[in-house]
Amino acid sequence: MKKVVLIGGFPKGFDKPFHIKTKSGKVLRKILVELKINPNLFNLWKNQKEEDTRILSKYTKARLSDFVDKKYTLIALGRYIEKVVKDNGYECDYLPHPASRDAKYIKVLEEGLSKLK
Repeated sequence: MKKVVLIGGFPKGFDKPFHIKTKSGKVLRKILVELKINPNLFNLWKNQKEEDTRILSKYTKARLSDFVDKKYTLIALGRYIEKVVKDNGYECDYLPHPASRDAKYIKVLEEGLSKLK
């Protein structure tokens, strides 16, 4: 499997990115189990207030830079995340957010993740 980091916004009050109790966590983790892949999961912010600023902390930038230095592919889940990552100078690929209400985007997400094998 390629070395990848799936990037989200913030964990909606939970301690893990894409926590299983969130809609996005349920969808994403189900797909990852079915595909038998185990990428790094990472959030850009710790809470909604931070996300609303669109500003990345020094810690977040250092982590992203570390991933890049270690040759990980950054994959932004959702257009908002993609824009923030790119606006901060990081190259990333895009896949739809797992909490999308449109089933066709979940299919695109699944197909994109299957290519990571």
